[in-house]
Amino acid sequence: MGQANQMMNEWLQHRNVLEELLESIDDEHIDFRPWEDAMALGELALHIAGWNDVFVSMVKTEEFVSPDIPECRTMEDVRKAVKDFTVKTKATYESLTDADLEAENNSSHPKLQGAKKKYLTAMYDHEIHHKGQLFVYARMIGAKEVPFFR
Repeated sequence: MGQANQMMNEWLQHRNVLEELLESIDDEHIDFRPWEDAMALGELALHIAGWNDVFVSMVKTEEFVSPDIPECRTMEDVRKAVKDFTVKTKATYESLTDADLEAENNSSHPKLQGAKKKYLTAMYDHEIHHKGQLFVYARMIGAKEVPFFR
C-alpha cells in the first residue's frame, strides 16, 4: 500500500465517524452555536468537509481556492453535502501518487512549506480538530451516545 493510499485510509476512518455523528443530529440543531460568534453546527460540518477537499486538491493544483459550500436548510442537506464532499475528496486522494506527496510545495505559510504531503497532514489535523468540536456540540445539544472517535 502506497503512502497516499495509507493516508487516505487514515483520513476516511475519521470522516466515517463524522458522517455517523451527523446521523444522530436532528434539524432543530442545525443552527446551534455554543457561543455567539461560533460556527453553527451545520456550518461547522460543511466547513470540515469543504475545506478538507481544498487541502487534498492543493497537492495536485497548488491552488488555495474557497470551496463551493452548498446552502443547507436541513441536517439531511448537511449530511448529503458532507457525503458528496467525501466522495469528491476520496477521488482526488486516489489520484495522488507517492511522488506527488514528496514533491516540494509552493506554500507561503511557514508551517506548510516542504513536501506536499504537509497539505494532507494539515487536512488531517483540521478534520480531527473540528470533529472534536462537533462532538462537544453534540453533547451540548443532548446527545447521549456518540460514535467512537475513530
